[in-house]
Amino acid sequence: MNQFEGKIALIVNSKSTTGEAICKKILSEGGTIIEADFDTESETVWENELNKIGDHYNGLDIIVTVSESKYEIPKTIENTSLEEFRKVNRENLEVAFLATRFGVVKMREFKKGGSIVHVSPAAATVGIPGQAAYCSSANGIRMMTRGAALSCCEAKDKIRINCVQSGQIKNTPQESIIDKSKIPFGASGEVSDIANAVAFLASDQAYYITGYILPVDGGFLAA
Repeated sequence: MNQFEGKIALIVNSKSTTGEAICKKILSEGGTIIEADFDTESETVWENELNKIGDHYNGLDIIVTVSESKYEIPKTIENTSLEEFRKVNRENLEVAFLATRFGVVKMREFKKGGSIVHVSPAAATVGIPGQAAYCSSANGIRMMTRGAALSCCEAKDKIRINCVQSGQIKNTPQESIIDKSKIPFGASGEVSDIANAVAFLASDQAYYITGYILPVDGGFLAA
């Protein structure tokens, strides 16, 4: 099934294990992939790059962000500097915000609607010792998704914004954070599980879903 035939998809953090799986999935179903190999922390660059993409492809249908930045070594809150806290939030929450902000503007120009899907860690929703910024950014993405989705509903622009919360997924930064004994499903997930969820939310099959936070975590958040 080529459900993404003719669709233009911009993937942020496409070189990550999760990002690569998402690119592979969308490509396998006929989509055109654009990797965000530019400075994703710059407002000016975002605006310029999306203008280039829009001009070249005459459209922009899908944006996916993958937020996985965390402290390499866990730090207690009293030992965390403001810049360390800001860095993680900048690389996760702010990049997701810029993708959403400029993505909505560009998608509206073509008046065809669109889908924005953010991938952020499920573990950060319940709190992780030594990862205050990671938790902050994940919850920020979750709530920004809901607020932005409602704004697009008010604008009647047919742009949908959703979030996939990834659990203990093999070969990703989240793998070592969740104790496997706390996963009700009893096993770690694969990056393909995340890619499948993203593909569903990005596709026309999910045309009536927006503002939704989809956990792909083996029941971790349900426990």
